[in-house]
Amino acid sequence: MNGTRRPGWDAYFLAGARWAASRADCTRSQVGAVLVNASNEVRGTGYNGAPAGVPGCLTEGACPRGQLTYGECAANSDYSNCVADHAERNAIRHAPANELPGSTLYVTREPCPACWTLIRAAGIRRVVTPEREAYSQE
Repeated sequence: MNGTRRPGWDAYFLAGARWAASRADCTRSQVGAVLVNASNEVRGTGYNGAPAGVPGCLTEGACPRGQLTYGECAANSDYSNCVADHAERNAIRHAPANELPGSTLYVTREPCPACWTLIRAAGIRRVVTPEREAYSQE
């Protein structure tokens, strides 16, 4: 053995969420998410960005929210002026519905209030961010 250690599952899947975030199409924040079932199998990935076929923020400057400063529009404020689907929503959308209950969602930052509602409704058991394990629903 060369002296390297394998990362734990949380570190491993958070690295995957950072990788997913590299595809984000948002000028304010690049967010990635990885959804994993109870057997540590990836079931969905997502990043924040405009839906397919909709002009994006980063590449086309089409998002009204993306043109505002944080002073004009605070983080986690009303997202009605945002064209993007959030990373959490995209990861959940790509996962089989029967595997959502009891799963773990790894996200590169704290979910917004609307995503928290979706996470709870989907029955996701844990949410892990780089800062902390943010939520556990037993």
